[in-house]
Amino acid sequence: MKSLLLLLILLTPFSTLAKQCNSLNQLTGLMGKWQSVQAHSTLQEQWHQVSDNTFEGSNETYNDQWQHNESLRLVNMSGGIYYLAKVRQNPLPVAFKLTHCKDALAVFENHDHDFPNKIEYYFIESQHIRVTVSGQDNQGFELKFTRVNEPHNKDE
Repeated sequence: MKSLLLLLILLTPFSTLAKQCNSLNQLTGLMGKWQSVQAHSTLQEQWHQVSDNTFEGSNETYNDQWQHNESLRLVNMSGGIYYLAKVRQNPLPVAFKLTHCKDALAVFENHDHDFPNKIEYYFIESQHIRVTVSGQDNQGFELKFTRVNEPHNKDE
């Protein structure tokens, strides 16, 4: 009997044994305000939960001369979980499907998009995340965000 059980475990595809993200509950670590300070700019990303199936966010980039905004959403639909980014240069939001979710890593991909093709969120700890944005031909960049602890209202 033990050998039959071992055989069944060995024949089961590894991907079915890996933890899958089938709800947004596994991505609640994104909630809150994050900041990344670069040499010539500051990026802020914010996320809040709208419902069990939707998180809304924004990404803002500031420097001395301009400000760039993106509207973001994480949506759990029947076909999976999607990261939707609405940027100025595209008339419609760009969708990236959650393709990997294990431990402290969430990977969203869209191979049909020009750039980026992949967005990876790596949760280093509750106060830090690393976001890797990549495309074809080794294009890409990495951002390190720190959670911004906003002051609490004294009346709370």
